[in-house]
Amino acid sequence: MASVNVDGNLIAHTKPLSGGNKGDNGEIIVKEKVVQMQNGCICCTLRSDLLVEIARLAWGERDFDHIIIESSGISEPQQVAETFTAELTKAMIDAEGMEMEERETFARVAEIGGLKSIATVDTMVTVVDAFRFFSEFDTAEFLQDRFGKEVPEEDQRTISDLFADQIEFANVIVINKIDVVDKHTLGRVRAYVRALNPGAKLIEAKYSRVDIKEMLNTGKFNFAEAIASPGWLKSLHEMTVMDVHGKKRVAPKPETLEYGIGSFVYTARRPFDPLKLYRMLEGKFLLLQDEPDDDDDDDESDTSSASDQDEGSLDGSGESGEEDQVSEMDPHLILANKKASPYFSGLHRSKGVLWFATRPNQMGSWSTAGAMLTVGSEMPWFCTVSEEEWMADEATTKSIRADFEGDWGDRRQELVMIGEKLDVEGLTKLLDNCLLSRAEMRKWKRIMHDKTLSQDEKENKLQESWDDSYWAEWQDGGDETEKQHQSHGHNHGHV
Repeated sequence: MASVNVDGNLIAHTKPLSGGNKGDNGEIIVKEKVVQMQNGCICCTLRSDLLVEIARLAWGERDFDHIIIESSGISEPQQVAETFTAELTKAMIDAEGMEMEERETFARVAEIGGLKSIATVDTMVTVVDAFRFFSEFDTAEFLQDRFGKEVPEEDQRTISDLFADQIEFANVIVINKIDVVDKHTLGRVRAYVRALNPGAKLIEAKYSRVDIKEMLNTGKFNFAEAIASPGWLKSLHEMTVMDVHGKKRVAPKPETLEYGIGSFVYTARRPFDPLKLYRMLEGKFLLLQDEPDDDDDDDESDTSSASDQDEGSLDGSGESGEEDQVSEMDPHLILANKKASPYFSGLHRSKGVLWFATRPNQMGSWSTAGAMLTVGSEMPWFCTVSEEEWMADEATTKSIRADFEGDWGDRRQELVMIGEKLDVEGLTKLLDNCLLSRAEMRKWKRIMHDKTLSQDEKENKLQESWDDSYWAEWQDGGDETEKQHQSHGHNHGHV
């Protein structure tokens, strides 16, 4: 990633070895070209380089059983895996700036069905530092804060979000530096990793020494399953009813209970009052809000003003009015507030969907990693569009239908939370207090059932009834292809 490719320099200074020699540890060493890729993140600008070089190796004179790709620590593993899809290959054929030879290689690869026709992803491996594990969640840092010029200016990802993504997408997770933490800390790390990714194989290591056989030819990677949802979301289906503090409760599998690490799902069939939710969260999370790109040539000062409100702490700085630019709360104070909270101190990861009273047609998205909270919109609620527009097969349609209930279809609150010694009852009560009251719900229903109002008029009435000003505008579901590109890139939707 950096201007100086350290790993590339190490490769360049390695003494060439003759083919077929055995190394000190019994590995087979062959003299072959090791590709040095430079000038960008492997998950974006270098995906074309990656595809071309893998194709060249596969079509070359020598036969290879496996290729090991080591991406930078700030890249997303999903991006590397996407290189092997036919869709990406076809999309990149028409990319600007591609040389003729490179384009010909892409065309050839696309013709045979994508890179996966000549090479498949076998295993995704993530290495975590046991010593720094919890500090990577308890940080308000953006990648730019830590890595500076190594990260593109438009990259607004956070350390904690990326850390969680790298763990959740892996098939094999190496917990390194186990010799510098005590037994209890190692147990907590192990339990957290298992909770975040219950399907991954865990390997513990000192000095990154791992038997390569543990990571090659495993057959563990499945792209369709990997992108469907994090493993810890799937694991909820495997949770069991257990006796917890004298009460019957759905709980995680026993191996996580030793360290008090578990997860639960908050669900509700009433919408949130946006202001109540904001007030409940303010000062405890650094808020990142996804909002649609503005293609209009608006005044620069207007754009700047909007941006000030769409990224910052939950500290009341979203208010409008003369001289209302309240300075953003110090991220360190936010971390301290979160740690001091009896409800949020142990929350390390959460994800789910939101239903706002003022946005009846849009499915909100919620994601936290440490003190970072990202709120945006994934798509319209399925109940607001015709079934033909779902473009889903029979099994998927059945799954979507399972979320429907009563007059309001699939509209719901569904937040999955994972953490240490979580106060489930306390968190549930906090969130319940942000829902519309029964009286407010009757008012909401009257507006929604009023046939004299157009859809826009209904939304205007809802926004007159409940303050929505602290939350950025959401996507309306428009161009799904563009949305997917943004979500799979560097979170360009964050401002």
